[in-house]
Amino acid sequence: MAREYGGKCILPWISLETTPLGQVRPCCLAVGEVPNIDLNKNTLEEAFRSPYMTSLRKAFSEDKLPGQCQRCWSEEKAGKKSKREYMLEKFKHVEVDYTNLEGETLQFLDLKLGNICNLKCRICGSWSSSKWAQEEITEYGKGHEASKWLKQGQWPRKSNKFWEHVDSILPDIKYFEFTGGEPFLIKQHFDLLERAAESGYAKDIDIHYNTNGTQYPKQLDVWKHFKHVQIAFSIDNVGERFEYERDGAKWATVNRNIKKFLALKEQGYPLSFQICVTWNVQNIFYMNDFLTWAKTSGIDDIHFNLMHDPWEFSLSRLPRSMVAPLMLVLQKCQILHPGYRDQIISLKEFAMTSLNDDNANTGEALRKKLDQTDIQRGVVFAETHPEVAKMIGY
Repeated sequence: MAREYGGKCILPWISLETTPLGQVRPCCLAVGEVPNIDLNKNTLEEAFRSPYMTSLRKAFSEDKLPGQCQRCWSEEKAGKKSKREYMLEKFKHVEVDYTNLEGETLQFLDLKLGNICNLKCRICGSWSSSKWAQEEITEYGKGHEASKWLKQGQWPRKSNKFWEHVDSILPDIKYFEFTGGEPFLIKQHFDLLERAAESGYAKDIDIHYNTNGTQYPKQLDVWKHFKHVQIAFSIDNVGERFEYERDGAKWATVNRNIKKFLALKEQGYPLSFQICVTWNVQNIFYMNDFLTWAKTSGIDDIHFNLMHDPWEFSLSRLPRSMVAPLMLVLQKCQILHPGYRDQIISLKEFAMTSLNDDNANTGEALRKKLDQTDIQRGVVFAETHPEVAKMIGY
C-alpha cells in the first residue's frame, strides 16, 4: 500500500556517481547532473563540494523533498523500498552530521566508466552502450548525436586527472559500484582494483557489480584481496524474450556464466550474488516465468528494480489498456510467489500511477519506439512478446 515518504538521504554526504559520458550525479537515480563538471577537467572532490551538492544537502537538512530525487519519492509513495532507503540501511554504521552542508568524506563511488558494451539492450541507449551508438551512427550517419556520445564515453581512457584523484582518495573509500556499459569489458576498472590491492586498501573495500552476464573475465584473482564482492546479474526476462530485450546476448551463455561465477564462491572467493530485474512494460506480464526460472538459478537474492527512463517503458507510463490485465497477472503472481508479495504489491501501486497521467496514454509512443528499433534490427516484438504486442496494438 502507499505510505508516507521522504526523509534524509545519506548519499549526498558520502557518495557520487560518475556517468558513462564523464559527468557526475548525486546517485544513479538523480534527475540531472552536477552542473559545470567534466571529469576530463574536474575532480570528484570539486563535484562533491560544489554549490549544487551543498544546495542538495541543505534541502535534505531542512526536511524538504529535492526535485532531483523524484524517482525515489515516486517509488516510496508506491510502497516500494527506494535506493535512498536501501542506502540508509547499508550505511547505517556511518556517522553523518546532516547539518554539515559541505559533506563528510567520499566513501562510496558509483563508477560508470564509459559506455563500452557488447549489447544493445532495449531499456538502454547510445549514451550508455557503444554498440547502441555504433548502430545509430550506421543508421543515421556521423551527424547523429550518438557520435558525440560515443566520443564522450571514452573519457576514462583519456582523463589522467580522474584516476590520479581516485588513487588519492583510496584510503577513504569503503564501497565501489561498477555498472555500465559493461564493467567486465572495461580494463581501467581492473587496473584500479589492482592498485587498491597493491596499496593494501582493498581489504577494507566492498564491491558491487551490475553485469549483463555475458562476460566471464580473466582478471578475477584480484577479488580475493577485497572485503566482499557482490555480482548482480541484470536479467529481466528468460529465453527468446531475454535475447530480444538484451540484443546480442545469448540466454545459454548467461546461464553458463552464472554457474561459473557460483563455482568461484565454492573456491573461496569473497563473493555473493544477486539478480537485478528491471520491471518495465516489456517483461512485467511475464513475471511468473522469470520468478520460476530465478528459483532454479542458484541465486536467492532477487532485487526488484524499476524502469524510469526511457520513459516509454516505465510502468508509470503504462498504456491504460494494459492496467487492468496487469493487475490480474500480478494478483496471480502474489499467490504463486508469496515470498515477493510486498514487492509485487508495490509494483501494482506504481503501475496505477499511470492512470493519473493528464495525457491519455494510448501506447503510441511505445509502439513507435519498438517499431523504430525492430526495423533497424530486423526483429519483430510480436514474435517474442505476443501477449504484450496484442495489448498495445502492435
